[in-house]
Formats: sequence, structure tokens, C-alpha cells
Amino acid sequence: MRLRSLIDSGEPALDEACLLLCCLAGRDVEVPVEMRALDIVAETLDAASFDGLVAGLFSGPQPLRGNTDAYYSISNSLLSDVRRTGLGIPISLSVLAMEIGRRKDIPVLGIGMPGHFLIGDGMVAGRYADPFNGVRVFGPDGARELFQRFSGGAAAWDDAFLLPSRNLDILFRIVNNIRVACTKQFSERHQLPWVLEVLSWFPQGPTFDPRLAARAVAPFN
Repeated sequence: MRLRSLIDSGEPALDEACLLLCCLAGRDVEVPVEMRALDIVAETLDAASFDGLVAGLFSGPQPLRGNTDAYYSISNSLLSDVRRTGLGIPISLSVLAMEIGRRKDIPVLGIGMPGHFLIGDGMVAGRYADPFNGVRVFGPDGARELFQRFSGGAAAWDDAFLLPSRNLDILFRIVNNIRVACTKQFSERHQLPWVLEVLSWFPQGPTFDPRLAARAVAPFN
């Protein structure tokens, strides 16, 4: 399977891998067509810097924004849905920004801060944005304040939280978010077997047990 080969490579292309997840989730997606749709977004975006990219994507008449009404919808983790609806969660919005930035030669880093994914300026160190909550660009202190707000002050800050994440780790986090969404949405429980299998393909993933996967959905058959 193509997705597994991307994972086995150790540095999967995020756009392709995320679109393959959409296919597994039952979306009627043609990966080359969706790739071209991302190209068009980049071509029509008037931006030449990190600040311009953030402003162009997350403000204006049709901004990408966080889905606060249905945070645990599986659609928030599927790149094709996020592009189409303009709604997502922090990590999917960040991946979309990263991929649009890559197409425009604007380096955007994925920052896997625990509890709330951010993006970072790939040209100027120490500059971040939170795609889920608008267009403000902030420094390390702003990121720390955000972490403390989301953690309720219960967890200690570590500067390592602002290190860029590898594509492999970003993809693993996305698949795990899909797993969480499937457990919270009755209508998506049937997706759990493939999600659990894909998680097992990652070096840090749990071993896949088909019997446990079947039991996870059995009460809902």
C-alpha cells in the first residue's frame, strides 16, 4: 500500500499521505486532483512571507478557522475536507499552511507543542502562529502562555515543546486524532479497524491485533 511505503520511508510527504488517509476514511478523493487543488490555493494566495501566508489563509472573507462547534468531527482531521470546508483542528490547519507555504517557497514549520499544534516561521527563529485562533504572530513567551492556558497550569513548560516536528510524527499525531474522533462519534466507530492498523505501521505505534480491532466495533454492529 502506498501509504505504508510513505510511512516506512521515515519522511512521508504530508500532502500525499494525508490525502491517502482521506481515501481510507471513505472520501471520494483523487489524490492528483486534490494535489492540484492545493496548488491552486497557493497560486491564488498573495503572500511572500510567513506573516503574509498566515494573514492570507486565516483572515479575510473566507478564512480557514478552527471548528469550535464540532471539534471531534473526523472531518477536521481529513485534509480534503479541511480544504473544502475551511474548518479544522490545530494540526490539520497547520498542515494545510505548511503545504501551501511549501508550494510558495515560504518555509513553515510544524510545531508539535503538547495539547495544541502550532506553526513556526522557517526563516526567522522564534516566531509562531496558532492557525486555530487567528492571525496573530507571537514569540516563545506567547507560545508558553498558550500552553499554560490549555494545560490549566498543571504541566511544566519545556522549551523543547517548540522544536519542529518531523513529518512522520505529524502524520502519526493526525492518525491518532482520527482514532480519538472515531471513539467519540458513534457514526464513525466502523473506521477504527483501519485506523488502528495504520497506527501500527509507525515505529512508535502499538502492535495491531485484528481481534481487538474487531471487538472495538463489535458492540455497534
